[in-house]
Amino acid sequence: MTTVRARLRSQEGTEFAALSERMLQLLLLRVSIAAMVVTWAAVRPELLGIPLLTMIAGSVAYVAASAGGEWLRRASGRRGFVVLSLMLLTDGVYLAWAMYATGGAQSSLRFLVFLHLVGVSLLASYRTGLKVALWHSLLLFVVLYAQAAQLVPPVDVIPGQGIEFERMPVLNVTSFWLFALATSAFSALNERELRLRRSDLEALVELGAQLDDVADPVRQARIVLDGVIERFGFSRGVVLGASDGRAIVLAANGAAVVPTLASDPDAVVRLAWQRREPLAFGRLDPESNPMLSGALPDARKVLVSPMIADGEPVGAIVVETGGRVVSGISRRLASILGQLGAIAALNLRNAVLLRSVQDLAERDSLTGAANRRMFQMSLERVLAAPSTTVERRSDVSAVLFIDLDDFKIVNDTLGHAAGDALLVAVIERISGSVREGDLVARLGGDEFAILTDDRPDLKRATAMAERLVRELREPYVIDGHHVSVTASIGIASAIDGSESAADLVRNADVAMYMAKANGKAGFAMFDPGMHAAIRERHELGAQLQTAVELGQLRVVYQPIVSLATGTMAGVEALIRWDHPDRGVVAPGDFIEIAEENGAILPIGRWVLREACRQASAWSPDISAEPLFICVNISAREIQQVDFVESVASTLASAQLDPQRLRLEITETALLKATPTTIDTLESLRRLGVHVAIDDFGTGYFSLSHLRQFPVDTLKIAGEFVQTPGHDAKSAALAGAIVAMSDSLRIETVAEGIEDAEQAARMRDLGCTFGQGYYFARPMAPESIAPDAESSAAPIRLDRPAGTAIARYRSPLASPVGESSLA
Repeated sequence: MTTVRARLRSQEGTEFAALSERMLQLLLLRVSIAAMVVTWAAVRPELLGIPLLTMIAGSVAYVAASAGGEWLRRASGRRGFVVLSLMLLTDGVYLAWAMYATGGAQSSLRFLVFLHLVGVSLLASYRTGLKVALWHSLLLFVVLYAQAAQLVPPVDVIPGQGIEFERMPVLNVTSFWLFALATSAFSALNERELRLRRSDLEALVELGAQLDDVADPVRQARIVLDGVIERFGFSRGVVLGASDGRAIVLAANGAAVVPTLASDPDAVVRLAWQRREPLAFGRLDPESNPMLSGALPDARKVLVSPMIADGEPVGAIVVETGGRVVSGISRRLASILGQLGAIAALNLRNAVLLRSVQDLAERDSLTGAANRRMFQMSLERVLAAPSTTVERRSDVSAVLFIDLDDFKIVNDTLGHAAGDALLVAVIERISGSVREGDLVARLGGDEFAILTDDRPDLKRATAMAERLVRELREPYVIDGHHVSVTASIGIASAIDGSESAADLVRNADVAMYMAKANGKAGFAMFDPGMHAAIRERHELGAQLQTAVELGQLRVVYQPIVSLATGTMAGVEALIRWDHPDRGVVAPGDFIEIAEENGAILPIGRWVLREACRQASAWSPDISAEPLFICVNISAREIQQVDFVESVASTLASAQLDPQRLRLEITETALLKATPTTIDTLESLRRLGVHVAIDDFGTGYFSLSHLRQFPVDTLKIAGEFVQTPGHDAKSAALAGAIVAMSDSLRIETVAEGIEDAEQAARMRDLGCTFGQGYYFARPMAPESIAPDAESSAAPIRLDRPAGTAIARYRSPLASPVGESSLA
């Protein structure tokens, strides 16, 4: 497809070819005129006012000048029109001289005037213009008019006799000249108008063909603008696009500042849309036309042509006409701009609709990132391409599969609108962390993927995964709320190029699940052995759904001891799964699975009911003070709108004092707390239930944040408890936690105590309670039972593991850390 510039050059070349053909015809006409003049002079020499030889010489010189002029015109190229003007002047001079010499106004050669008019008509529609052609032939009519008005003496046709021919009246000569002028003008103008219309039609047809080959709205706008500026010789301009009443610059030529954001359309554009026709403006008011004033500064002669499709504005063509005076728009200019605007509007609307359809098919409507379909197609294309092509820049293509941890909590707590805003923020962070050329996609829900190229060692992919894990865990501000989420990432690669796109994505998905299984907020490289592990994980999750109904779950209890007195103060309820095939399954092997598939909700309700029932069933004689019971709750449980009502109902059914119930939530879950979560915790405290933070110190929860949460107890993570006594840093951290808790009147529990030294150290730091294998392993409820002796005595350290705590008491009733513990 030729460009508009090429088409104009081609058209100009065609015009010159047609002119050359007509110039040849005109040269033959000149030869014929000269031949008729010489023939008439030879036949009627008595009527000549000059010698015959002079007439013949003048005619031969005229023919020679015409032939030489035509050669010079062809050799002069574009300047040939100057030579053409001189040739027309020569025609007028020769015809005026010949007619004057053969009788003036009554010459028998008067018919040559009409032949000359034919020649003028042949040329008047070309670039010399009608005015040039008739102006240089005016000399002929001036001579006739002068003789008819008796301004020159009559010609003596027969020398010495002074015979005067009858003079033509002045009015007749004037009428004859005006008629000839009007006839020639009409012929020239009609042909010129037809040529322009044909040229306009060709330009419109070609523009439509060019636009049909382009689907991008911006490229379409560029084609339209270039065509308008080059065809009409305008100095500069812009093409605007419109959507939902807003306007944006799609293409600019010679613009100073091109706005990149959509804004309200300028006043002149709105007026053109309202009138639905091209309008001319002498200048642009910057206040009412800020967009165009910025794009076309100091523009003073502006044309605005609206682009309307199906009755709706889709844009506008705005051009500055340069030196032309804009007091109105000619009918032809208005027509061509209107038709051009209509063609451009239809194609622009179709291009926008096509892009919208493509975006729906290949782009995620929420985030604007590639969707699963586009990601799959791109991955298939990369895997199919030879390793030497540009599309596949290395021998390894890597896929990073990203899944947000606990996104459902945010979605359920703050609402779907906040969840959508979080997804948009996440995709922005991901896009800012990848390299140019990497493809980022949202596969659905809170799952994302990245397609990148890498070396066989996948150093780039692992570095990218580390960076993403770190950046995605930074807090987000959503609707005024600080929200924290983490991400688990799986990495898979096509090292040998044998994997299909589906296999590669599936492998990355498997690796992502392994990253979650390893504790979330991390990444994992795919290994073929992961398939079996994930398959087993899915099977376990399916079986877990019915474990409660089949009675496969049970609750065991681990004592919590007062470090000051050595007596049992409470217990923690811990779940066990008696699997028919696998035996006893520890919580660490299935709790996370339960959180992922939603089974944690029915399991959590069952554990709470069992723990409260058991605590109520224990005899008051089991300890000096009623035992408190600790129950772990997940982040998903506390996000349930009826959680507080469910706890209250459970306490009422078990007839258990709320003061004896302590609900434990992990530090990680509390980091993701929302205002709704805090309200729930406040409601639990008003109910009388104590709130504890489990595994404190393992996350990024600041001690200063404790003031913001309704917390009664901190359970210090075992890694701070089990360190050797000479580990000054860990001891300092544990001491800081205890000191801060004391200042806030928060009780502390040291978890994971394994020996007397650890118990003594935590007691000396001021820790309130202790828990761990040093005191007792988790046991069945019947193992924590009273006997004939008092259960209030301190616990001995030399008892057999797993034996009921209440049956073994120190005879000295010494507190932990004294001689009885040695």
